[in-house]
Amino acid sequence: MATKSPRLLMSQNQHIGIIGAGIVGLSTALWLQRAGFRVTLIDMDDPGMGASFGNAGLFADYARLPFARFGMMAKMPGMLLDSQSPLSLRGHYLPKLVPYGWRFAKACLPANFRKGRQALTALVSQAIEADQVLLQQTGSDYLVKQQGCLGLFATQAGFDKAKIGDLRERREQGVNLEFLGADAVRELEPDLSNFHVGGVFYPDTRYTVSPVDLSRRYARYFEANGGQFIRDQVVSIDHQHHAVSVQCSQQRISFDRVVVSAGVASKALVQQLGVSIPLVSERGYHLTLEPGAKSLNRPVGWLDKAVFLTPMVDGIRVAGTAEFADAEASPNDALTDRMLGHAGKMLGADLVATSRWVGSRPSTPDSLPVIGSLADKPRVTLAFGHGHLGLTLGSITGQLVAQSIEGRPTAVDLEPFSPMRFNCSIL
Repeated sequence: MATKSPRLLMSQNQHIGIIGAGIVGLSTALWLQRAGFRVTLIDMDDPGMGASFGNAGLFADYARLPFARFGMMAKMPGMLLDSQSPLSLRGHYLPKLVPYGWRFAKACLPANFRKGRQALTALVSQAIEADQVLLQQTGSDYLVKQQGCLGLFATQAGFDKAKIGDLRERREQGVNLEFLGADAVRELEPDLSNFHVGGVFYPDTRYTVSPVDLSRRYARYFEANGGQFIRDQVVSIDHQHHAVSVQCSQQRISFDRVVVSAGVASKALVQQLGVSIPLVSERGYHLTLEPGAKSLNRPVGWLDKAVFLTPMVDGIRVAGTAEFADAEASPNDALTDRMLGHAGKMLGADLVATSRWVGSRPSTPDSLPVIGSLADKPRVTLAFGHGHLGLTLGSITGQLVAQSIEGRPTAVDLEPFSPMRFNCSIL
């Protein structure tokens, strides 16, 4: 009779709670389940109904440059003052941006930017393989298409500047990309108008035709294989010597370990543990276009306007903008009206939106997610702060969390993503 390994026995004897059932939390649950742990997911909403519901659907393999860099920092004041900019700030949120702001400036220093770029590149380069494991395991492959992705420019000057700037850096980081003129773009997407001079084509980029259905597939597989989902609100976390106690609004549960993956709500939860992470709410918007004569074969971005159009099962999704505001603030309809106007110019048509949505991305000042255990509370692991890359980095994050909890060598060095990199203790 074969004997089980000590690591497998350890896994089977441990109960892990995951707070947050977005794509990162779901992916983490699946990887921990694969490792043999007993896993419980807790969220106040159904799986995938937070920020994961509203993303542009892109597995952005090209996104290997931190947002935190001097070129962006120099543009931000003008962007915030420009009413037509894709970046905006609600006045009430300004005080909460102060801790974020000075750390953002520090992250822009050349040496720090290079370290951040190296760390993000390492993470993204491992993401595709990790995605494939979960997509195949859960039978979700049919929800993901590989038709590439287009990023277009309205002016030749803007296109030329990008070629010697961000696009050159991306190519140096190993991104497969091609420069296309307007005629070549038209061959790929004949329903686009002539708003552009050309742009960049990422042939390897994938997208999902339904982010929420992908989350639901993951959740169903998780529960069908012994995982438990509890719909409840987590009120507090208490790290003890032999366990972690999680107080919900309706019950109290004890776990051997806890993973915090609750998006923007993670900040308040870990503050109770004496840790302050400079996480901010960076809201994104999307709207769904009424079906019409126009169609797309792949995601298309108007990079000057930071707007993406993605063909999905319920119609073309228009996603974009970055608004610093409280997660609970009322939607800014002017932003979605502007996005609808941009989409109309891209498709050369008067468009009607059948639905509008707003959600909060959990963003860090250095553009890197927070992945790892707390130094003095090792039974609590953090996995949040993915900003615009939650879908892109969800599976690799889950794999890294599972590896670290198992005590295995991790596929990517976790030091750059450590929760303690912000010197964030408040006790």
